[in-house]
Amino acid sequence: MKNPPRLTFRCPRIAVFFDLAVESARGILRGFMAYIRLNAPWNVHFVSKTVNDVDPTSLVDWNGDGILAHLPNQETLETILSKKCPTVLLARDDNDRLRVKKTAGKHAPVFVRCDNLAIGKMAADYFLKKDFAHFAYVSYSKDVCWCEERRKSFTQEVEKRGFSVDAFLPPDEKTDWFTRQNLLREWLLKLPKPVAILTANDVRGRQVLEVCQQADIPVPYEASVLGIDNDLTVCEMCWPSLSSIQIDWERAGSLCAESLDCMMQGETPPVGIYGPLRVVSRNSTEFFHVSDRLVVQVLEIIRISRGENLRVCDIIESFPVSERTLQERFKKAVGRSIMEEIKRVRLQNICRLIEETDLSFHEIARSFGFENANHLGQLFKKELGITMGEYRREKK
Repeated sequence: MKNPPRLTFRCPRIAVFFDLAVESARGILRGFMAYIRLNAPWNVHFVSKTVNDVDPTSLVDWNGDGILAHLPNQETLETILSKKCPTVLLARDDNDRLRVKKTAGKHAPVFVRCDNLAIGKMAADYFLKKDFAHFAYVSYSKDVCWCEERRKSFTQEVEKRGFSVDAFLPPDEKTDWFTRQNLLREWLLKLPKPVAILTANDVRGRQVLEVCQQADIPVPYEASVLGIDNDLTVCEMCWPSLSSIQIDWERAGSLCAESLDCMMQGETPPVGIYGPLRVVSRNSTEFFHVSDRLVVQVLEIIRISRGENLRVCDIIESFPVSERTLQERFKKAVGRSIMEEIKRVRLQNICRLIEETDLSFHEIARSFGFENANHLGQLFKKELGITMGEYRREKK
């Protein structure tokens, strides 16, 4: 009797070059690993460095089955292509793909890239629904194609509605930040107000918020600022917190893994385009077109306090006007009383903690000055018609 054939199995060996310092890379890797868990296991050789810091010689003795990387510098790219194995690269725009194609020849990698046109359209739709009449765009670099794709798409959508977009194209990146900051400040001051500003990414959005503070341009009352990427570390540490377009990074990672899998199997990979998911609204785009600086100061006090344990009399004592005058000016500008705004902001922040954290209802109640969660729960249901538990399940 013949012996049965011996079964053999070898995990594909994959080299991954990513920089985990940025949220986009972490999101892509989450999607990449999710695909692997749902399919066959891979042996992943992971290098956490920026693409420009990767030592090309580290690949010389590596012989694997596939490579995934952010678009690397030319030297590293040539080393990757010399391995002549299935390769997937994250491209920022179509120009990246065309540039690499010339270098790669018949061993061209597959590209997974971002739909920058969809991002620009989503931003325009978001601002147009808020009835803005003035729009602006702040680029990351005038020489980067993905910045231009986002600007053009944003501009086209705004122009369809009969408006125009002012654009700030920063000078060469070699120019010192002090010079660029002053140029940005002068440009922001000249913009008609209130203005809706889209920035090329969250890093640029944070810088715009900083310059607005220095130039005494109140955000979101005279300038509403929207970033791109939804990097929580950047967005939540800004003041005010930065609204941003969330990109489907996990979809990008899944597409990378699926494309690599298909290439290793000798099959045609899917179309590698991922896009935006939604706008994550934070304080920088709250809907306030307020020109009365006194009212702006009241709104800032309410926002900083989160509506927590704040009394109208405490606010009134801070201003050299009568209670009646302040109430009338506030109601005219905002459309509701000071107390109604305090309650609105408090409820907004409570909802945010319920939705975005795993804090217990007791902890949330205590952070807003309630004696217990039952008291807060009664007020919450009265305002929204559902319990806090139902709200959390619905949002999750």
